[in-house]
Amino acid sequence: MLATTAALAAQPSGKPLDISTPQSFREQAAQVRAGLGPGGEYAFLSTRDRARVEQEISAMDAMFQRYGNIEAMGGAGRVELYNAQESVNGILTRGSSGSIRCAWAEPTGSHIPRTLCWSTQA
Repeated sequence: MLATTAALAAQPSGKPLDISTPQSFREQAAQVRAGLGPGGEYAFLSTRDRARVEQEISAMDAMFQRYGNIEAMGGAGRVELYNAQESVNGILTRGSSGSIRCAWAEPTGSHIPRTLCWSTQA
């Protein structure tokens, strides 16, 4: 299941923020941050949404600085990174296609944690 999360996170999604590699993340994060400014691509966002996008991008950047890449992250870290990506993409695309949320948890009847994902529709 860990590989599934990494594969999901590494797939190009056509959305504003892709986390497949630390370098592509940093380049795209810079573009998104530039787009948040006045007259930018994401200037339509509310102050609250802009703050949330900045917070999530900063959290993802900190994770890449800490671990270096997705493969070095544990299951919970990958889930946290993926959920932050989905949150940012949902805000930037105005939730046009729903999103996928994941959790790193023990399913009922098991003590072995695994990645559980579900789709949320906007």
